[in-house]
Amino acid sequence: MRAGLKDDAVYSFFDPEIDVLKDMIALITPDHVRMFREAYGGILKMVFRLTDRDQSAIHTFLQFYDPGLRCFVFPDYLLGPLIEDYASILGIQIRNQIPFYVTKEEPDVAKAKEHAVLGDWKNFVDINVIRVFALRNPIPTLVGDVYYSVHNRNEKRRGGLVRCCAQLLYKWFMGYLPPKGAFVFLDHTVKWATKLMGLRAKDIAWTHSGMAGRDFICSCGSFPNVPLIGVQGCINYNPTLLKRQMGFAMEVPPLEREIQESFYFPIEGNQSSLRQVSGAWRNIQRKGKIPFGRANNRSFPPFDDWLRRRVELTRLPFPVENQAKRHALEVKRFEIDTAYYCKISQALESSMKEHDSTKEQLARDLRIIEDEKKRQVLVKTQREARAKALTAEWEAKLRFKGEEEAKIMAERDHYLTERDHYFRQMKIHQKEVGRLQQENTELRFAMKFTRMVDDAKPSVGPSSV
Repeated sequence: MRAGLKDDAVYSFFDPEIDVLKDMIALITPDHVRMFREAYGGILKMVFRLTDRDQSAIHTFLQFYDPGLRCFVFPDYLLGPLIEDYASILGIQIRNQIPFYVTKEEPDVAKAKEHAVLGDWKNFVDINVIRVFALRNPIPTLVGDVYYSVHNRNEKRRGGLVRCCAQLLYKWFMGYLPPKGAFVFLDHTVKWATKLMGLRAKDIAWTHSGMAGRDFICSCGSFPNVPLIGVQGCINYNPTLLKRQMGFAMEVPPLEREIQESFYFPIEGNQSSLRQVSGAWRNIQRKGKIPFGRANNRSFPPFDDWLRRRVELTRLPFPVENQAKRHALEVKRFEIDTAYYCKISQALESSMKEHDSTKEQLARDLRIIEDEKKRQVLVKTQREARAKALTAEWEAKLRFKGEEEAKIMAERDHYLTERDHYFRQMKIHQKEVGRLQQENTELRFAMKFTRMVDDAKPSVGPSSV
């Protein structure tokens, strides 16, 4: 027992065979990997090994869990995984449907790989995995695993194996920590307990996910909060305590009914309760600017007073530093922040000078480009004019050539006509010459014949006595 503090709980995390999983992913063709990412977002990005320091961060973070509130209580603020947080990290849409629940059975990764290599897809994946992916709505299940497992291991602060996706929980938690300033530059030897106890609400990156002011699931069915169904069991969580993570102000203490323990039970042996919980998801209620108002991630005195009393009642896991030590730490953080901002200012000034120089160079280059464009336009215009002139000249030559060809064709046709006429006349003359020659031959023959006849006749006249 530690006086004035929560008992320390020792947690362990499920250590999946990351190398085997990566080998299995390597067996998937790039096209199928792309199709998988389109359907199931960035789940494959969660296949990485947590370092010892990463596990130390989660282990320290889990010490702040408050079973009564179903969230993590820090000195002046609350944190807890929202369904919308996980959906934003993985890039998966939350569907308005009954969440998945399982028939409990341990998958054998080594056998799964063996079946994959052999092409035995029937036994490659656990049937529950097939079902959760077939529903395409894994976010409520993943969040349910976190709350049920953490709550289960926080009963009587007994600790033990936290059965949820520790990689995803780590990604979610790191997203809310300060991304710059003194927190980032703290030495790595500083324990996570010291680092987290030194943070206050003003340091948290409340709207880092870009979801500020959006509607989020606040309750389902007749439950005043959100029922979750994980692989191990069912539990409710209280989003109204976490609305600051959606960019809304924490103005007044929550109502008792909003944070009451609606249920917490294992899946095995509680089928009737499970049906009641799953049926509540048929009626999902979302809230946002109505009724919480516009985005304003502040907290107001009534809520701060309630949280302070809650911290005094449930106690923190680590001691709060005294005022002098905290003041010294604040001074140190201020000095680190000042040095950081000086460095940023110098870098910004240098960047501005470089920007101005680049801008001037860009202006000169733009003028050169504009001049070159004008020159190219002028050259183009001249070329187009020259092309038009050559085209007109060529068309005129083609017309003249066409006329010459037409004239030559007409003369050729006339010549052919005269030639044909001459040949016809020549044939007529040849026939006439033949006829005249025939007649001449006949006349000469007739004359010869006449002479021969005359020569053959006796002469006629008085005879001499």
